[in-house]
Amino acid sequence: MNNVVIIGRLTKDPELRYLTSGTAVATFTLAIDRDYKNKDGSVTTDFIPVEIMGKPAEFVANYITKGRLVGVQGSIRVDRYETPDGEKRTFTKVAGRNIQALESKSKAEQGERAPQEAPTEFSAVDDDDVPF
Repeated sequence: MNNVVIIGRLTKDPELRYLTSGTAVATFTLAIDRDYKNKDGSVTTDFIPVEIMGKPAEFVANYITKGRLVGVQGSIRVDRYETPDGEKRTFTKVAGRNIQALESKSKAEQGERAPQEAPTEFSAVDDDDVPF
């Protein structure tokens, strides 16, 4: 089974191109922080290349821009190629099937993240309001 779901922010606007068959292909990179801190308290960020095809690629090109928080579902793809001087290389990317914008466009443009504040006070519930 080869299935991956990643959530991250676009490092730049996506690039859109079309295959000779007319299929849209969008490529972009997601910045994803690792879930731990280094000894000095800093967080390491991974930059994951993503390629998505078809209607989702056109959606990405039209509505997703640098800084937007998105979720991508797809699979890991390892491409092998040979350079003109004969050196063999591999390139790993996510081949996306689905993408979803996870915040409003206005928040991404402002560079803000949605507030995740916990309530600081609790109030009592009147038993007459409880439906059971």
